[in-house]
Amino acid sequence: MSLDNALAPAPLDTGSLMLSPLLAWQSAGVSMALQTQQMQWRMVLNWQDAVGAMQREWWDGWIARFGGGVPLDA
Repeated sequence: MSLDNALAPAPLDTGSLMLSPLLAWQSAGVSMALQTQQMQWRMVLNWQDAVGAMQREWWDGWIARFGGGVPLDA
């Protein structure tokens, strides 16, 4: 069996494939999705901080009213 150059696949020419625009769009899409997800996580964490502060205020009020004293903040 002889190796024939006509049957060998042609090497990829990077100039003719035009992959760089496709990869740029993919990179932009992925980075936008990650930035959106980070913003959503920041919003959730800020919301949890606000709810935690409300809960602490409610708990302090409950202790002052029904616990018979002023709560000691640690």
